[in-house]
Amino acid sequence: MDLTAFFQHLTEILPFLPKIYNPVVYSVSDVVLVFFWFVAAAFSFYFSLGNARLWTSISIGFFLIFWSQAYLLNPYAESYFRVTAVHSIIGVISILLISHGFQEYFVFTRTLEITGSKRTIYLTTVVAILLGILVVYLNPKPTQFALRNYKIMENTVWLFLSLTNIYVVFKIWREMKDSPIANGIICFALVFFCIVLWKGSNLYLQIYQWDPAWQRLVDDYDLGIKTYGMDDFLVQAAQQMHSIGAMLSGLSVGATFAYLFKLLR
Repeated sequence: MDLTAFFQHLTEILPFLPKIYNPVVYSVSDVVLVFFWFVAAAFSFYFSLGNARLWTSISIGFFLIFWSQAYLLNPYAESYFRVTAVHSIIGVISILLISHGFQEYFVFTRTLEITGSKRTIYLTTVVAILLGILVVYLNPKPTQFALRNYKIMENTVWLFLSLTNIYVVFKIWREMKDSPIANGIICFALVFFCIVLWKGSNLYLQIYQWDPAWQRLVDDYDLGIKTYGMDDFLVQAAQQMHSIGAMLSGLSVGATFAYLFKLLR
């Protein structure tokens, strides 16, 4: 779907909006993916409002994933590279919040103590995002090479912490397996497994320079570098795993919070 003309016309009608300099083209898969994460974000944020502070970090973290994925539909992402870099920073902040939340939940299952407040989590999140934006804007405008490095950094953090979170979720479940919400807790292991497939397969493609971003760099800068193995089975499998894992991650998050909400009622 090419919406370049629409957004260019919109900036003419509303002159205070930044100009669009690059094509704005959306694929159906990107629209569907962002929609899934929007639904997951809505469920997670709503869940955090009506439950104990213990869930705040986890819910806000999953809500921020939607924000980090929204760059796929951000008309300024191709024209203003700092915007794309900020989306990657938010993606890292989201998994750090989620991981902190599950670590905190595990401590709670052992000590039955909850410290802090929801306001502290909200303020810390806002400050972290603002610091991330400040870092991006204090540095030189990122090139396409730098943006790819941002994504590699984001995927690496996500992969490592998601694997760690699977282990933590199982430890939480062992401590509270007689609880009415134990089955809901263990569902998060499935969520992180889907995220491992999503982020891990993308990182694999990036390491071996089989990702679309690298191919675009080769073409745009006429690097004259030939990438071998693009038609191999492993590459095709990783590409499919990345697409399917992204969809399943969004679906599983929304379904897990809906299931937890049902168990807690």
